[in-house]
Amino acid sequence: MSGHRAEEALAGPTSAQDAGPGARRFGARALLGLAAVVVGALPFLALWLLVQGRWSPLADLDGEVAADLNAAVAGSPAVVSALRLITDAGGTGTAVWVLTLTTLVLAIRGQRRLAYFVAATGAGLAVLVPLTKALADRARPLVAEPVVDTPSNASFPSGHAMTSLDTWGVLVLIALPAVRRRWHPWLVGGALLLVLAVGFTRVALGVHFVSDVLAGYALGAAWLAAMTAAFRGWQHETAAVSRGGPHDPLELGPDAAPHLDVRPEPARTGRGRIALRLAALAALLWAALAAAGLVLTAAFGDSALVRADLVVVRWFSEHRTATWTTLAELAGGLGDTRTIIAGGVSAAVLGVAVTRRWRPAVFVAVALAGEVLLYFLIAETVDRARPAVADLTEGLPVAASWPSGHVAAATVLHGAIAVLVVRLGRSRLRWLVLALPMLAVPAVALSRIYVAAHHPTDVLAGVLLGAVWLLGCRHLLLRDLRTAPPSMTIR
Repeated sequence: MSGHRAEEALAGPTSAQDAGPGARRFGARALLGLAAVVVGALPFLALWLLVQGRWSPLADLDGEVAADLNAAVAGSPAVVSALRLITDAGGTGTAVWVLTLTTLVLAIRGQRRLAYFVAATGAGLAVLVPLTKALADRARPLVAEPVVDTPSNASFPSGHAMTSLDTWGVLVLIALPAVRRRWHPWLVGGALLLVLAVGFTRVALGVHFVSDVLAGYALGAAWLAAMTAAFRGWQHETAAVSRGGPHDPLELGPDAAPHLDVRPEPARTGRGRIALRLAALAALLWAALAAAGLVLTAAFGDSALVRADLVVVRWFSEHRTATWTTLAELAGGLGDTRTIIAGGVSAAVLGVAVTRRWRPAVFVAVALAGEVLLYFLIAETVDRARPAVADLTEGLPVAASWPSGHVAAATVLHGAIAVLVVRLGRSRLRWLVLALPMLAVPAVALSRIYVAAHHPTDVLAGVLLGAVWLLGCRHLLLRDLRTAPPSMTIR
């Protein structure tokens, strides 16, 4: 009995000594996290009070900067287009895409804590932005020459500023321990430049005041600091924790940091032969579809087929309604440039995460890039005029109707996603993904006819172009692709 107590007495101080430094370190880090939150929250609260109190120096600054920037950009459509492109980097759609894709990749690679961190940060944005806007309820700027449609929600704080800081800030926090230190200044500097550029565009486009943008940055920094502190506290519940520091704010350590860790491809013979076969297929497709388009427009210029082409487009135009037009716009979005880029990047990244090989990314890139090149070459060769019907499109080339680029791109993108899921999946339910191209492609096709951008034969040519090119890429590039074995999965 006495021996047992003696052992406890000996063990007690040792345990206390082991726990003491760890507890003190945790407490210090928690206080630093709280300080970071306060540093971000206080400027936001100060700006909020100044805006609500209509403090004249701030109100004058807001009005003058908004008016001057609006006058500077209003006369240049090219500048406005560039500003709109940059401002999308802080938009809700971009944030949802980036954070969702990052969460999925981390989950696939077994890094669930990081996946929760990214998902929770994004979920908090979805609550904080509308909540603070509703509480402040500040009107948008009134500029002399509006260059974009004014959003209907409140102006304070800037949701784009907050969203851009947290979205790209999260990626930087995750990436820092995974890249070499010499690249850290470039990584942080690039993200900071992008975030500042987004804030500038919100003022230049006349949809926010300077104080809105500053408040968005402050609130975004506070939320990101809070989530970082919470994650670090969660990390300290485990036995091994990195010392952290400026090069590893999340205290991941080099072992837990996310890495691509792509396996080398097995030696394959005949890569040159594959490239030649792809080039031959592209040449054959160009020749066949260009010849078909030229025959249709030249030899059958006044045939029943061409007249029927136009009759179908006119029938759709005569039956347009506000509801059908809205649905057509939504369906057409499944094949527009943004969807193709976002979907292609997502498919490539997730394919690499699952297989730990570059082949899925190469397949998606070759399929989409090849489709764009073939569409351009065929359209330039045939030079078919678009339907002589009032259209609902803007900025389309007048003589580029054959084939439909939207339909061809939709066929390749949604078909490529289905190919990868069927090829890499293991569940029998994976075959349900075939519904994606079977529903998306007809929807895009009908929308292009409805808005009078294409004839029905243009749409059929687009389907043929996309399907044949996709199947050729699948056969030549994915012949022996498999998922990574479970033993190779990264934790």
